[in-house]
Amino acid sequence: MGATDRPGAVAARAASPPSIADAGGPDLLAAFRRSREPQVLEALVKLHLPLVRRIASAHSDRNDSEALDDLCQVGAIGLLRAIDRFDPGLGRPFEAYAGACIAGEMRHFLRDLGQIVRVPRELQELRPQVIRATARLSQGLHRAPRAEEIAAEIGATADKVAEVLELIEAGGTVSLDDESGAEPGKALKHHLVDKRYRSFQLATEDRIMLGQAVARLKDVSREVIEFAFYEDLTQTEIAKKLGISQMQVSRRVRAALGELWKLLNSPLWG
Repeated sequence: MGATDRPGAVAARAASPPSIADAGGPDLLAAFRRSREPQVLEALVKLHLPLVRRIASAHSDRNDSEALDDLCQVGAIGLLRAIDRFDPGLGRPFEAYAGACIAGEMRHFLRDLGQIVRVPRELQELRPQVIRATARLSQGLHRAPRAEEIAAEIGATADKVAEVLELIEAGGTVSLDDESGAEPGKALKHHLVDKRYRSFQLATEDRIMLGQAVARLKDVSREVIEFAFYEDLTQTEIAKKLGISQMQVSRRVRAALGELWKLLNSPLWG
């Protein structure tokens, strides 16, 4: 019996359970599902952080270490959610499930961080590939590559690459209060007057006036107007609600509309 096999050492090993960190992924997942212990969760996160970094690298410009770190942090949130929701009993591989959760969190982050104008998801996901391919090709060609060359490099269509290039060239948004235009002292918003604005403004004013006029109607008239035009009930349905005949409903609607017309054309609205 060697020095390490003394009875005391054997007993000590028997009394101490194996370290959680020594367990495999499936064992850790099962252990966490049973216990929900923080140390098991920590071990699972450490085990799968390389997966987070691989996915982050695929969604970012590798020359931008700060952006890569941001994506790794966001991806870690996706990993935590995957660990929390994963059910080993369903028989699916955890890495595939976690990868989808991690990539989803990163895509949401990139969309929220990006331009105010929502960019189609396909172009947003293609953007980092185009950027990396452009950098590689520029070094070899000693010039800016064409869309067709980039498309051949990344296996996409030239039209899609051209759209991504336009997206990159467009850059950020411009404030409507920006006064750097051709006319000094005049902000951009003064050049963007929509001719439809006046008609929209008038429609809004009409709705306000109509609401005020309806509020001034007699209770009986206001009730039938609300049923007919706000709740969109038929005369038969209104009759059932009020316990009167359909003919009486028709007369009440006509009388209410006449009353409303007089209110809207009275000096009160002038």
